[in-house]
Amino acid sequence: MATLPSLPAWLLVLLVAALVLAALWCRRCALPLPPRRLPLLALLLLGGLQLVPMALLPWASRPWITIGVNLLLVLALVRLLLWLVLELPGGLGWWRRPPELMVELLLFASGAFATVLLVRQVARFDLVGLVTTSAVLTAVLGLAAQEPLKDLLAGLELQLGDDLRLGDLVEIGGQARGVVESVSWRDTTLRTSEGVRVVVPNTQVTGGVFRNLSVSGAVCDRFELGLDYDFPPAQASRLLERVLRQHPLVLEDPPPLVWLRGFADSAITYELQVWFREPSETVRRTVRSELLQQIWYAMQREGRSFPFPVRELQRRRPEPAAAAGLSLPPEEGRRLLASHPLFAELLPADLDCLLAHSRPVVFAAGEAIVEEGAPGRSLYQLIRGRVEVLKQGQSGRKLHVAELGAGEVFGEMTLFQGLPRSATVRALEETRLLRLDRAGVAELLGRDPALLERFAELVSTRRAELASLGREELQQHTNSLVEAMRSLFSVLGGGAGGEAADRRS
Repeated sequence: MATLPSLPAWLLVLLVAALVLAALWCRRCALPLPPRRLPLLALLLLGGLQLVPMALLPWASRPWITIGVNLLLVLALVRLLLWLVLELPGGLGWWRRPPELMVELLLFASGAFATVLLVRQVARFDLVGLVTTSAVLTAVLGLAAQEPLKDLLAGLELQLGDDLRLGDLVEIGGQARGVVESVSWRDTTLRTSEGVRVVVPNTQVTGGVFRNLSVSGAVCDRFELGLDYDFPPAQASRLLERVLRQHPLVLEDPPPLVWLRGFADSAITYELQVWFREPSETVRRTVRSELLQQIWYAMQREGRSFPFPVRELQRRRPEPAAAAGLSLPPEEGRRLLASHPLFAELLPADLDCLLAHSRPVVFAAGEAIVEEGAPGRSLYQLIRGRVEVLKQGQSGRKLHVAELGAGEVFGEMTLFQGLPRSATVRALEETRLLRLDRAGVAELLGRDPALLERFAELVSTRRAELASLGREELQQHTNSLVEAMRSLFSVLGGGAGGEAADRRS
């Protein structure tokens, strides 16, 4: 008859301390934690029974207590061996970590084997013979275990294969779609974008068709859009690609793609495809919503409209500026320009000249107004809203440099010197700006070339304040800027020569 193992108290304490230290070390090193509940329960139960003499226990319960304690010790030892042999080397990268379902099955098989042996040795009772000799019991167990056994084998197939892993965004049977939370011996659990938990039997996952939308490490979204027949397809494709590439969550590799899908009754339809990292249905819908908003604003700035699926004898379209609410009264425009030191000393007629070559534009939140390194011919002044200035860092990431608000100006070096954009400027919210083109400055300098040196001095002073330049460096920078501006606007016909008409005497 089997008896309980006898361990000294100091050894029990040492085993408990070793288990706790091993757990702390694994947590610090980000390794799979050792099993704690089952071994601690077995050691505490064994220590408690050693304090109570067996003679005080009822005679009939002694064999079953012995079987229970020994079985608990065997299961604790097997669980520790599975962690030491399979899980810990997998966490160290020696091989792939075993699926949790496999560990549970090995533990269950070991427990069943130990139970049969202990019951046969202690209680002199043959469980295997009882099950095999009872045909009715065997038939009942076999029929009851059919479906669970199928789910168990399907769960093993899912956990041992590479088709599905925790955290993947999947679609099962064309109906259930969500992120994989767990794969148990019976079912697979998904979490949808609405926060709903969907439980799917493993046999339905392996027996049907399921799509893994994030197996490549990125998630794809594809949607259609209809644009007007008056918008040439080549120009429309370039505009759509530019909007897609500017979104911060859209990946550059794989690149976003735009295809012309077909010619519908009232629109040319385009198919757009983008990729992003986060395997979430919520992120997918958010990215699509923001892209559609930014496409609308980009279309309005281009003076384009979306077609209406109706038939009419005569089409009437509003003016682009009026449709987008982009008209700017002359008084407000002059007041806006004069609020900045760059244009503060200009006469009203000079401001009107600049406004004649200016246009209000609106950008959606998240849109890039200008891109670092891109050419340009305009200066921007904020009417309302906020923008952030970003610079490309050495690591390749864009770093936040500054935030600008209403009345502030950016892009003056591109306007006056013809340099590429020195930074990326992105709208933080719906932002309305006044875009001043170089043609207005060229016309103004053609009327009064003396303004060239005034503009150069103001631009240089602003740059000096930002760069903390000394007086001599400021003068050198101003002289070089004057020469660059004279060369640029001479080519444009904005101030080659002639005497300035002194309208400020």
